[in-house]
Amino acid sequence: MKYQFQFAGVNSERRAAPQRKRLRLALLVVAFILAVLAYANYLYNLSHGHSFLFATIGQTVPVASPAPAAARPKLAAPTTQQLPPALKKATEAGVTAVGTLVADSLKALPAAPVQTAPVATPLPTAPDATTKPQTAVADPTGFKIVPEQQVTRKPTRARTPQERLLRAGQVAFGNVMELVSKYPDAYGFGPEDTFTATKLGDPIQIYTIVEEDRAKYQTGQALKPLLKPTDSWVFPVIVGERICCMVQVNYTGRDYVPDKGSKLLGLAWNKITQKWPASQGYHPCLVVTSDIPGYYFTVPELPNQNLTDIVQMFYYRPTLSPADVILASWR
Repeated sequence: MKYQFQFAGVNSERRAAPQRKRLRLALLVVAFILAVLAYANYLYNLSHGHSFLFATIGQTVPVASPAPAAARPKLAAPTTQQLPPALKKATEAGVTAVGTLVADSLKALPAAPVQTAPVATPLPTAPDATTKPQTAVADPTGFKIVPEQQVTRKPTRARTPQERLLRAGQVAFGNVMELVSKYPDAYGFGPEDTFTATKLGDPIQIYTIVEEDRAKYQTGQALKPLLKPTDSWVFPVIVGERICCMVQVNYTGRDYVPDKGSKLLGLAWNKITQKWPASQGYHPCLVVTSDIPGYYFTVPELPNQNLTDIVQMFYYRPTLSPADVILASWR
């Protein structure tokens, strides 16, 4: 069946069908070649990380390739030798043309200047008289690592035994004053006494007489040279001019430990110091023994050697006891 049509007096037939077939075949061949090139380029990208089209450009313009990933599996890169001879020739021609065009374009572009990151340098610090110079440590990155300045601390001054004793006395005084607010009479305070006017007196050393000296003691022998200081002291708690009670501090060999208070000793010491005051040259001494509880006192300045229990001071007419009699009773 033949199709004919007339236009402007001209009779035309579809005699150009073979030319159209050849044109379509040529287009299909070109499309096939481009598809093969695209697929080859895809396979090359998988194996080498960049397009194989730049393989030819690499001969004239060096292009840095990225480092291959450690975990990426390697695929066998297709080569032009795997293509058919006719397709290989067409591919090489197309690649050469495209590569030449890209190379010319790259040569025409101006080279961008390479910018490097600024290197930070530590600021200089003023020297400090209280710090020691430190040596800078070199770091592989180029920085200098300066160790943190260590401030030298002044050594703490060690307290003397006397200071430690007074501190323990203050602690004992505070403990007693907390109880005085609840039980004032138990610590010698009366209704007229003001707690805020209470103060702590100077420590009083407690003495003892060792067993060897006690056994060798003779009547009339001076007692004061036999007195040996113990590791205990008492502090008078004073309201106005009167001693209300005494607080004791004991030395354990390592530290001074606050002890309890004694109303009886405070009241007795009031009577002792009133009868034999320091203003007249008397210096009474407290004496204890490990075998008998309680406190004794002696007034060394008196002509007769004496050693008396403090309880005697609460009698109607207190008298001093001879030293030899009391020492004999300590056996």
